[in-house]
Amino acid sequence: MSDGRFYFRYWGVRGSIPAPGPDTSRYGGNTTCIEVDVGGHRFCIDGGTGVRLYGNNLLEELPVQVTFLMTHLHWDHVQGFPFFTPFLVPGNEFHIYSGHHNGGNILGVLQQLMAQPAFPISMDAFQSELKFDFLEPGDVLTFGDVTVRTTLLNHPGGVIGYRFEHGDKVFVHASDWEHPSDDELDADFVEFIRNADVLSVDATYTEKEYLGAEGPARKGWGHATQEAAIRHADAAGVKRTILFHHEQARSDDALDELGAALKQRRADVTFAVEGERIDLR
Repeated sequence: MSDGRFYFRYWGVRGSIPAPGPDTSRYGGNTTCIEVDVGGHRFCIDGGTGVRLYGNNLLEELPVQVTFLMTHLHWDHVQGFPFFTPFLVPGNEFHIYSGHHNGGNILGVLQQLMAQPAFPISMDAFQSELKFDFLEPGDVLTFGDVTVRTTLLNHPGGVIGYRFEHGDKVFVHASDWEHPSDDELDADFVEFIRNADVLSVDATYTEKEYLGAEGPARKGWGHATQEAAIRHADAAGVKRTILFHHEQARSDDALDELGAALKQRRADVTFAVEGERIDLR
């Protein structure tokens, strides 16, 4: 039954590899994990190292039911799953959706992550109920009065973006997305994020980094610039934009500096902060 709540919380905001340390403690050093609680249903997007923290939080409310929605199966989006303690607890139920990325599947990835010589215990240690399903980009999932729309994003191997709709509120998470290399807009992406109340979007690079004016050119690496993310949010009428998937070497002070400059263009823009909860109702 719907309880009217609609919020999401960042448990991991970093891209590519965890980056813990004094220089990243304010924004966070864990890799991708986003909790979404809407209409009486619990969702979790991706299982990066931040999922360990999310799991510890869930231990206070057992038993739990959570639907995992995987964007894709690159290392930084799955590496926390072996340390997600609620998997070990009987009575919990988890439904895990993923796409056919590069011919892989999330069950196979988990089995590889938890196999010798890489890991000391296998998935046999999991005592909760796990169900696995495939998604095709464009599929629409319905959970009571919650609608979750999906789309294919531009990233090596493919990525699924998620749009949560409940009542008159919309939250979109679009990680690991690369924009067109010129100033053209990705028309399909603009339509997918159209009129979102909150857009959580990949913005790993600055324009100079992307073009190679600072270090190697990052074109084709599968990630967006902060400027391009804002440009698409502007075109789509997004109300609030949160920049996500921070480059692993980017310090808190550097994010502060970038954020201050970006706010001159769009006042609602912020960088994602680990532990931050955003309520849409």
